Amino acid sequence: MRRFFIDGIVFAIIAIFLFGCGGGTKIQMPKGGVKLSYENAIGKTFDYRTRVDKYIQTSQQGAAVTRLVKGDVKFSISVEKGDSLGEVKMKYKFGNVDVGVFQNDQLQSSDEVEDMKDLEITATLDSEGSAIDVEGLDLEEELQKKEISPLEFLLEFPLPQKKVTVGYSWHEDKDTVVNDKNMKVTRKVIQDFVVSDFVMMDSARVAVCKLTGTVDIHQVGETEQDGTTYDVDITMKGDIKGEVYFDIDNGCIVKHTSDKMIDIKGSQINEDTGEKEPIVYYNQEKFQTRLEKIK
Repeated sequence: MRRFFIDGIVFAIIAIFLFGCGGGTKIQMPKGGVKLSYENAIGKTFDYRTRVDKYIQTSQQGAAVTRLVKGDVKFSISVEKGDSLGEVKMKYKFGNVDVGVFQNDQLQSSDEVEDMKDLEITATLDSEGSAIDVEGLDLEEELQKKEISPLEFLLEFPLPQKKVTVGYSWHEDKDTVVNDKNMKVTRKVIQDFVVSDFVMMDSARVAVCKLTGTVDIHQVGETEQDGTTYDVDITMKGDIKGEVYFDIDNGCIVKHTSDKMIDIKGSQINEDTGEKEPIVYYNQEKFQTRLEKIK
């Protein structure tokens, strides 16, 4: 079992658009605030629907290459108690993965899309809502994906330990080092959250939280592509902003939006020939997540 943090530790960067829902009707909450927790989600299953629209621009041997991933994905999350106090386990099951991959406007087949169909994984969240473990995936393989990865669909939202009111803010600063076989990834993610409103959505009380942040990732080691081994050294930097709508009564995310601007730069050396090539990526990501049904 591998134990690792998730945010942004992949080559592939995905832009996800989900069918949006309204902002809801503003409501008044107790003066002392309310506690946000995943506890009320235990024993329930949540259905989500995702429309994927990912854009990536790369430079390979001086030529520009564009890649577009578009389509529709459905998955469900069943929530159980974790092994330690405050932990929860989220069991993901992917259903329909109707996604097309276009390179320079030409449709092409994708093993990464096919691998997601009917996939089941389990993510363990700590008491603050951060993913600390994922079962059912090979981290080394996920690090090499350039089109779509189930890691991008993990729903994380670090929760404050105190009751929140409008204007309440909290800060998350993570430094993580991941060593997996021949690959080392160091990751620093900074996020700031602030409660901007409380609203009623689908008969549930929802806390609306705005987020801003930065991501800085360095990846170094060996990787294999099309049967060739490369020694890679890559740096990924970007800014994040968005909103999270959290259902207080059911303990789940009902809507999530995130905009990211990511620059990826580095180099790779062909270990057979010794040839060194630059790696340049530019990604503009937009994530929107929508809960469809609670069972």
